[in-house]
Amino acid sequence: MTKETRMTNDSSSKFVADAASVRQQIPIAICTDAGSVGHDRGNLELLNHEAATKRSCPDPGFEFRHSFVIACFVISQFLATSLAFSQDAAPSRVVIPFDFESKFDDSRYGKIVGDMIWKKLDRDGGFIIPESMLDVRDWSERRNALPNDQTSLEQMKEYVVEDFGANVGVWGKVERVAGFELDVYDLWIKIADFSGAQPQMIHETKARTKTASEIPHLYVKQALDKLYGRGPGVVAQVDADAEKRWAEGPNLVMGDFDKGNIEPLGWDPLPQYVTRVPLPDDSKSRNQVVRFQFPTDVAATTGVLYYSDYFPVEEGATHRFQCRWRTTGSAVKVFIKCYDELPGKFRASDPQAASSRRREVYRSQQNLTGPAKTWNVQTEDFTPKHTQFSPKWGRVMLYAYWPAGAVDWDDVIVKQIKPSPTNQDPKVRRPSLETKVLSEEVDAAK
Repeated sequence: MTKETRMTNDSSSKFVADAASVRQQIPIAICTDAGSVGHDRGNLELLNHEAATKRSCPDPGFEFRHSFVIACFVISQFLATSLAFSQDAAPSRVVIPFDFESKFDDSRYGKIVGDMIWKKLDRDGGFIIPESMLDVRDWSERRNALPNDQTSLEQMKEYVVEDFGANVGVWGKVERVAGFELDVYDLWIKIADFSGAQPQMIHETKARTKTASEIPHLYVKQALDKLYGRGPGVVAQVDADAEKRWAEGPNLVMGDFDKGNIEPLGWDPLPQYVTRVPLPDDSKSRNQVVRFQFPTDVAATTGVLYYSDYFPVEEGATHRFQCRWRTTGSAVKVFIKCYDELPGKFRASDPQAASSRRREVYRSQQNLTGPAKTWNVQTEDFTPKHTQFSPKWGRVMLYAYWPAGAVDWDDVIVKQIKPSPTNQDPKVRRPSLETKVLSEEVDAAK
């Protein structure tokens, strides 16, 4: 966001009028630009102001030039409107996800939930959303406001409509419940549409979670399904091309564990507590799985992890991960870590090896949930990207921890299902999403 367009305490600019602060999350065929409305209105007001102040100017060509500029402006608006209607482009709604209130940790977890919802909206598309949660947090600091479960709809309408010029708000609260060994939370999620004269509640829920992973995978998912109209009985539109790539595209990892000698082909050497066994256990079947089996002291500290070999990824392209897994009760996660190749900073015995090194710049964390002692299937999409670096390589990390037990893994799949968009804006390089400082500014300050 440029200094000229950033909202300040005494600014009356609407959020939708700030073209640098919103991202259009709609199909490519739709060419409406929420920012153009405010900017064009400002240009017209500037022209009218010039006309008023210069009407007494002795320059005989002024009136002609002013009329010519106005005529060009009107023609440009007519052409833009005609193009929009010719493509049947309906304007998308603007959705503002707010950080959730979490008093137990001074809003840390509430910001995680806010980021989580923003990322899901960014991935699914269909709405105009802030460029990042930093824009919403800037507003929160200026306003000294953070919506929670007690915030009235009238107050939320003021925040969403008056402050942001938006249509829909997503807000809530999350608090950890004391007295439980595991992480148990009370969660409130609210979504309301303020487009009409009276606010309309799209979704509202209050729940006590059994595990932290229920927040993104159950309750946030249910809320966004309502927002997108994907409730019970509603089938989400399927991307036929993506599903074809998923069915026919190559697997980027060796995930069946059937090939190899001691360790499976395409994976690291087997570490302690990790073995490769046939299924059924007492057979000589060629169907092999990877098994984690670990004691309490390991479950309570480091847990057990196992890495695949590197595989190529494309920045901005949508990839899909899938695996089968079963557990005796241990918690399980999958991390897809993506790396860029950066110049090496340390000497090595091999000069070529020291010339560059792979550094993790993106991570997809997938929290696996399902009943114990039965095979479950995990499927989740991810899109490698970074504000400064360009992910080029990926690795799958399988992970299990508390409580002690056994976890089996099989049929690990990673495929690219959507290519990177061809019309991406030039990357504005920043050290991370949590800052607006440019990488060039950091380098210049060194």
